[in-house]
Amino acid sequence: MRELVKYSAKKIHKYDIFAIPIMQFTDSNRLRIASIIILVILVLLSPFIREKTSRESAEFVKDNQSAHDGLPMDWEDKQVICVLFPEENQHKEYNEGITMIDRSGEIMDSNPELNGTGACIGGFSSYTNGLDFAMDATRIANGKLSIAYEDGDWGPFVHTIGGLNADEISGDFNGAYWKLDHNGETSMVGIGDLVMSEGDVLLWSISTW
Repeated sequence: MRELVKYSAKKIHKYDIFAIPIMQFTDSNRLRIASIIILVILVLLSPFIREKTSRESAEFVKDNQSAHDGLPMDWEDKQVICVLFPEENQHKEYNEGITMIDRSGEIMDSNPELNGTGACIGGFSSYTNGLDFAMDATRIANGKLSIAYEDGDWGPFVHTIGGLNADEISGDFNGAYWKLDHNGETSMVGIGDLVMSEGDVLLWSISTW
């Protein structure tokens, strides 16, 4: 009887010795798999986390004497182009306030304090010709703000931005056109002849006559 108990005790002891490493190995594998899953999730979510962080940290210029009023402070000395759409012809994507897009194409924020709907693309420097800047900057939006124009006697005449052709807008007026503002003032020259400096802001909006 004593030998049987002794043998059983040895068997149990031997089983426990081998069982513990097996359980530890299984837990280690589970931890490793869980870590890999978490890492993959973080990689997939990183663009959204980056966008959310940039949106939360965005601050806007508050100076009604500046052409950068209402734009991100990071753009204060940079070249910017904005496109505003009329209420009756809002852009299918940029239709909630003014969406701010940086030069990499990422959406930074939208400023609810600005009137109208549309988008601004900024953070540029070193452009000297208005048309070159307008074409290059709007391409950042992947065709959503593309500019179409015709070459006329007075240079390039912009008729369509972001899919909105001014000639197709109707209402209680004779006609409509895309109006160009340069640093808060109506541009005295066409986009093809406009000479740009650092920190300039261009604004396209629909005007009527």
